[in-house]
Amino acid sequence: MSKKTLFVLLIVLLIVLAPYTILPPMMGSLVGRILQDQLGLQKTPQVEVESSPGLMMYAGSFSKALVSVEGFELAGMKTDRIVMYLDPFNVNTIESATGGGLSTEKPLSGVLRGEFSEENTLRLAQLGAGVPVQEIQLEDDEVVLKMAVGLGSPATVRGRLFLQDGSLIFEPRQIEGAPQQLLAVVGFAYPVSGLPFGAEISGVDVREDRLILSARIQKIPLGEPIG
Repeated sequence: MSKKTLFVLLIVLLIVLAPYTILPPMMGSLVGRILQDQLGLQKTPQVEVESSPGLMMYAGSFSKALVSVEGFELAGMKTDRIVMYLDPFNVNTIESATGGGLSTEKPLSGVLRGEFSEENTLRLAQLGAGVPVQEIQLEDDEVVLKMAVGLGSPATVRGRLFLQDGSLIFEPRQIEGAPQQLLAVVGFAYPVSGLPFGAEISGVDVREDRLILSARIQKIPLGEPIG
């Protein structure tokens, strides 16, 4: 095999493998830098992109993008991690290449999920409740609070969290160590606002040791500062 033929085969191999080995990290790095600027992050978030089939990347088509950020503040509380699942998007490859940025056919959109530890969720309860909250325990679909109701020892209150009109609502269902009549005063609401990119809260999921909030993002403004 001649050197010229070998060189041609090498070029062809690089072209075929690029959508699987070269283009994904390049695109992920570009999206990460844009989001870092938009969100004012100190570190570039981790971004994984892919397309199925991989060769569709040459046409600027991406079927999946996952963005992960640690320690970001969401709705006034520090998260352990937020993950954004971007919807499939198409990139204007020529405009992106000549403009040095990322040009898409339409604004990026997707779903945001914020994960909160028990420690960070305790802060939410302390801000929202009218009765002092001392401890919190997250179980599957249930929240257990230790609350100082003014009777000496703290009362144990069990209930659920649900979403209503853009607020997290704690609905108490059972109280131990205090009169049952106090159930009427230990519930609370926490407004969820100020989400990035104008995202709208869409769901809450209580699991063992963690709370997960979900929100829908309709538009990520590329190349312009976030309001």
